[in-house]
Amino acid sequence: MLKFFSFAMLFISLGFSAIAVPASHITGKIVDAASKKAIDFADVMLYSVSKDKVIAQTLPDAEGKFSFQDIPLDEYNIVVKLVGYDIYSTPAFRLTSTSPTHTSGTIELKQLEVGIAEVEVVAQKKQIIYKLDKRVIEASSNMLAAGGSAVDILENTPSIRVDAEGEVTFRGSSGFLVYVDGKPSVFSGTQALEQIPSSQIDNIEIITTPSARHDTQGDVGIINIITKKHFEHGLSGVINMMGSTALSNGVDFMISQQKKQHRWYIGGNMSHRIRESDFEQEKTTIVNDTTTTSHSKGPRHSNNYNYAGKAGWSLSLPRTTYSVDFEVGYGGRSRWGDLDYTDERSTLGNTFEKGLYNSRDEYDLHETYEQGTVAFDHKFNDKGHAISASFYLKYGGNALEYFQSDLYNAKHERQQGHRAWEDEHRWTVRGNLDYVLPYCKTGRLEAGYQYFSYLEDGDYSMQFWNPDTQDFYWRDDIYNTFYFQRGINSVYAILAQSYRSFEAQIGVRGEHTHRVLNSSVPDASTEFNRFEFFPSVHVGYNFAHENKVTAAYSRRTTRPDLFYMEPYITYRDFYSAEIGNPNIRPEYINSFELNYKKNFGDNTISATVFHRNRKDKIERLRVPYHTSGITLDSMANVGKDYSTGLEVSGMVNATRWWNININGSLYHYKVVNKLELGGRNEKSTNYEISWNNSFQAAKYTRIQLDGNFVGPSVTTQGKTNAFCYINLAVRQQFFNRRLTGTLAFRDVFNMARYTSNITQYDLNSITHIKPKYPVITLTLSYTFNNFKTKATQNRNDHDLFEGTNH
Repeated sequence: MLKFFSFAMLFISLGFSAIAVPASHITGKIVDAASKKAIDFADVMLYSVSKDKVIAQTLPDAEGKFSFQDIPLDEYNIVVKLVGYDIYSTPAFRLTSTSPTHTSGTIELKQLEVGIAEVEVVAQKKQIIYKLDKRVIEASSNMLAAGGSAVDILENTPSIRVDAEGEVTFRGSSGFLVYVDGKPSVFSGTQALEQIPSSQIDNIEIITTPSARHDTQGDVGIINIITKKHFEHGLSGVINMMGSTALSNGVDFMISQQKKQHRWYIGGNMSHRIRESDFEQEKTTIVNDTTTTSHSKGPRHSNNYNYAGKAGWSLSLPRTTYSVDFEVGYGGRSRWGDLDYTDERSTLGNTFEKGLYNSRDEYDLHETYEQGTVAFDHKFNDKGHAISASFYLKYGGNALEYFQSDLYNAKHERQQGHRAWEDEHRWTVRGNLDYVLPYCKTGRLEAGYQYFSYLEDGDYSMQFWNPDTQDFYWRDDIYNTFYFQRGINSVYAILAQSYRSFEAQIGVRGEHTHRVLNSSVPDASTEFNRFEFFPSVHVGYNFAHENKVTAAYSRRTTRPDLFYMEPYITYRDFYSAEIGNPNIRPEYINSFELNYKKNFGDNTISATVFHRNRKDKIERLRVPYHTSGITLDSMANVGKDYSTGLEVSGMVNATRWWNININGSLYHYKVVNKLELGGRNEKSTNYEISWNNSFQAAKYTRIQLDGNFVGPSVTTQGKTNAFCYINLAVRQQFFNRRLTGTLAFRDVFNMARYTSNITQYDLNSITHIKPKYPVITLTLSYTFNNFKTKATQNRNDHDLFEGTNH
């Protein structure tokens, strides 16, 4: 790592020392002709008149500004392309020894059509756009995401995997942060992604090696959802409705008005995202001298639901913008299972008990929430000198996590049962102050401060069934009260510099973390205080002929959440118990990336080589718990893991009516187990590939056909097998593109199968899950009064199964 820093610092120093050398350069700025807002991801190409070809290409920055450095003296013009806009070409100009610089001023791009992003696109948008410190996923490029959520949009991204219970992992890890428009999501992880309707998403930023300006939480980085916003003058809106054969359903709307400097909007959504699977498991446990073998089979069902309303207002003055946003809602996740069990117990090979049972389990986690944000941005000049601040507050009240599990015999008489309630109140506070100072035309200094606090308090209570009295009784020995608070004070500084075709930024973030967990469980209370540094480095170089290479390093951490540490037992079903670990430690991650991108006209190929090593890896472990065959899951620091691999993405316009996107990844994954029990060293070669075909069947008709293959992977205790499936979608537009209907077929041939194996000396568990049936979804979207979104950058669905954590 020291060599990497020395190399990066050498490059930056060379860039600084060369600033004073006179060199030719070309600059300009790109804005939307109607709204005058900056456009930050158009293709800007420098065309040589004498050579009759493009010799350089770049992307604008967040303010729409672009530049070409160290250009040979010649005659040029600049061509700007962006899907949905007219192609813009500047008049020819010449760089000479006496006039080695040129400014194109402000280039105004005119939009081709009027309508919502998913409606207005006639040509195929680029699925993935690469920038120095992030990649941007275009939401409307995936028709199969219609009626879905952010998970559906992400699925075709290289190294994104969705397991049998719908849990999203990236490069083998679920340790990512989820933001919505740069603010923490109401929920976390996969649940946060599933709560955001795809129809409200403009694009998704995946920041795998975040710079020092970003939070350090999340071992594989940050997923930032950029929602659609209305920027045209006048009143307009959009409404979306969806339903599926799995009985998923949803409706959302947005109404907005822009009048001079003022803009307001109101919106809302209601959604139920249902997943059903057939579940089967064979499990053998050894406790003392007793061996228990059980076989379970039956349906599993889950529902991610959300009801929300939101509103906002902003005032845009010449140099200052004020904004207020507010949202209130109710959401959560429920699941249930109805499994038939057969089990057999033996000692030294002699069977002494057999049984036939039915296990019914229910789970519900829900919360009523209110959240709001106030923010302001001020630009001191047009050169990037700016300051911004924001304050975010969220309250989650009436939060309840409920578990229910019952065991019945062959006569349908209840033999055993549990009821558990976890009542909670949650507060989240976040304040940011950020400052940007350009110290020269090609360099800037950034600095900022952030305060973050999360507080949760509540109690946990549990009832057990008494077969003698045929009634439930309270377990006072299990009752627990808890208080959890984590506060983080952060400061950061970033130095960024570009010279000719080279660009670089280096930063460091300092964070002080204070964490308190108080519990009525004896010896379970803990306190944590630590100050740490998290450096980051990003470098890039634009070669001739539209070649670009970027490299990055970032140090990250995964701080254990409360549910990792809850020191009491809960039951997923009668045979599957869980408990937290109050002594679990944070993970620390070093991430490296090297990316190459090449444009061939309208075709693009990119490749990313990455390496990640993680210390004190946190993983869920399963051990035998009781002679009756019950297993206990808990979180533990299992040791270290390493991921090294390659991601490849390509977009090819095969014909005017056929567009191909191919995304794949191949990486070696290794787990080094540091526990004496509970696992072993494992390694695997993981691979995934998706092949997306988009056909323009008619002027208003598009067809999408996807093939997906997900390779095998390992964990500390076992492995998961490979599976594959095929999806199909048809989109038809009506009434001058105002109404859009999309019919999507998930897992058309019912091919998806999920198999998980856990193998250790006292536990063998094999889990098989398959979707209940292929899912068909119909989505309708209608816009009125010229609703459109700002062009800005700030996977179909593996969500086929239910029941993995068994």
